[in-house]
Amino acid sequence: MSNPAIAGTILRNFGIITAAALGGVYASDRIISIASRKQMRLRGEQGVYNASVHPEQDPLDTILDRKNLMNAAKAKKPWNMTLAEKERSRSEGAKH
Repeated sequence: MSNPAIAGTILRNFGIITAAALGGVYASDRIISIASRKQMRLRGEQGVYNASVHPEQDPLDTILDRKNLMNAAKAKKPWNMTLAEKERSRSEGAKH
């Protein structure tokens, strides 16, 4: 009673959908495994870094003085300031 041509078309479409779904699951599994391997490698590098003792930062080091250096440079070149910084410098200038 059923037409074999229609049944064949339905089975072919079902097979295509099943293959696409299985391919999608496989591809997502591979992508997740690659991402987790990269994350594990980064964790390993952090473990190696944290395994050794590092000297404490000198509070007088210039890396901690970057804010003051940047503000001094902006004071010399006001065109590098944001609008809020310009208004703040004007109000500070009025106070002094």
